[in-house]
Amino acid sequence: MPKASPRSLFAARLKQARELRAIPSQRALGVLMGLDKKLASSRVNRYENETSGIDLDALGKLADTLEVPMAYLVARDDHTADVILALEELSPEDRADAARWLLKKLRR
Repeated sequence: MPKASPRSLFAARLKQARELRAIPSQRALGVLMGLDKKLASSRVNRYENETSGIDLDALGKLADTLEVPMAYLVARDDHTADVILALEELSPEDRADAARWLLKKLRR
């Protein structure tokens, strides 16, 4: 099975995040990001359809708007994305405990 490109992974995760946050359309997401209504739909559409990449500043704005970590949007697989979202929900102390547990598990 061929490995998915980073752009296709980002596009899929963006669609998932928009659905997760119940944002009904690409236009609605673009407007929430602060884009002009005339450009909002086409900009998000280009991201979701892999015709345009995204720069880090726009990625940060998109993540903030969707209330997800930037890492979630570029996670290499669904399991990693799920863990990133779960970690974000934890308190800083619990996140540190989870990180220590993962690292300990890797060192076995």
